[in-house]
Amino acid sequence: MSKTSLTFYSGLRTIGGTIIALQHEDTRVIFDFGLTYNPAANIFDGQVKARKSAMARDYLKLGLIPEVDGLYRREDLPENSSVLPAQEYAGETAVLISHLHLDHMGAMGFIDPSVPVYMTAESLHLYQALETIGEGVQGSRSYRRCEYGKPFSVGKISVTPLRLDHDIIGACAFHIKTPDGALLYTGDLRMHGENPQYVDSFIEEAKKLGFDAVIMEGTTLRNEEELPDSLLVPERSMPDDSLTESDLPAKMAEILDATSRIGLFNIYHRNIDRINGILKTGRETGRKVVLEAATAEIAKRLAGNQDFFIYESEEIRQAQASGTLPDWQKSLLLEYPVVSFQDINENPGSFFIQNSYDQSLELFDLNTDGGVYLHANGVPLGSFDPAYENLQRILDAIGLEYIETGTGGHAIPQHLKYIVDELDPAFLIPLHSFHPERLHPKSGHQLLPVCGKRYILSNGMVTEEISSPQRILL
Repeated sequence: MSKTSLTFYSGLRTIGGTIIALQHEDTRVIFDFGLTYNPAANIFDGQVKARKSAMARDYLKLGLIPEVDGLYRREDLPENSSVLPAQEYAGETAVLISHLHLDHMGAMGFIDPSVPVYMTAESLHLYQALETIGEGVQGSRSYRRCEYGKPFSVGKISVTPLRLDHDIIGACAFHIKTPDGALLYTGDLRMHGENPQYVDSFIEEAKKLGFDAVIMEGTTLRNEEELPDSLLVPERSMPDDSLTESDLPAKMAEILDATSRIGLFNIYHRNIDRINGILKTGRETGRKVVLEAATAEIAKRLAGNQDFFIYESEEIRQAQASGTLPDWQKSLLLEYPVVSFQDINENPGSFFIQNSYDQSLELFDLNTDGGVYLHANGVPLGSFDPAYENLQRILDAIGLEYIETGTGGHAIPQHLKYIVDELDPAFLIPLHSFHPERLHPKSGHQLLPVCGKRYILSNGMVTEEISSPQRILL
């Protein structure tokens, strides 16, 4: 008798770090392979140096990645480890990456190159740009491409990527089917982005394919005090006081039009929609948009043929002087106009300039009097991050006005409930949340799994694997 099992390794009550294995006979798929996002508890705080030759061993020792048989190279395992290396694992494994945020893909470089790792074609295109600018993951390996709506097989397991809208291109859900049943893993999604129709289509396609269980992200869920039951109701539309991705260019333009002085912005440059929105804001306000080199390379490859300038940072000046400028930057500086802080200071009000947290001290060279700093979901993401206070100190030192102007990448609670009710699964497994218990299915069972335990998918049910009898987790 065949048996399909589910094992949850991490990501149940954290933001990200989601790693789940589904196994049928001697074949399994694992989705995703990220790192938990918790900057306040980050061991690698800028003072503890990562050991590049022993990163996988160190991450395993620290519990940052799980001990899973058949995933790692023998030389990457700690001495006397009981974990089987990939070379000694008898089964077949594939890893599925839903999207390229670090909390879903940050550890995929630790996976042995013999284990195939799949991502969508759009994600792979973005990853190639990230590798070029030095933001690839550790390790050297290749990645396989999959296409939206086109199933592929791993043994007797069928996987179909389904397109979603998130604050990064290439995001998808996975429909995963075995001879014992099917489940839907949503990855991360939102309905207030540039393409909410992707989520509508995802719901319809998932229904056509059929499923027994849904594994659903719940990032925006809060406790009952912060999020009363009266607000956790299904709703397709956006609240009147909320911003969508499409609203942001006009909102930023409104802020910039209120000052004749310099405008600055801080974004996460994996969000291509946000880059396009920034460029649109520049056009609408008649300001020259100035990008940092890394963001400019991503914009060049993925945001279309648009006009922008590149900021000549101290790092670029030093690299040019020493002859160590990377080839990709040499090419970029030949293709796009470059502006220095002296150029900007001649007429600060004619510019809209990127300034990321790690480049904050570049602000000291700019005439920021009367200017505005638009924080649009860049690093640091909020006051929970120790870097937030550092940023505030820097901005206070030059008297620069800080304005939060962004919108998140995760579905708001009303949309989470709407999606769940539309899918109406027999079993709902909420995770990727501090409060997954708040999300209930319309008519089925809620399952809150425990890390490390195995659950059986069979006959339309998900049950905990215990000796006998099995019990449904409600």
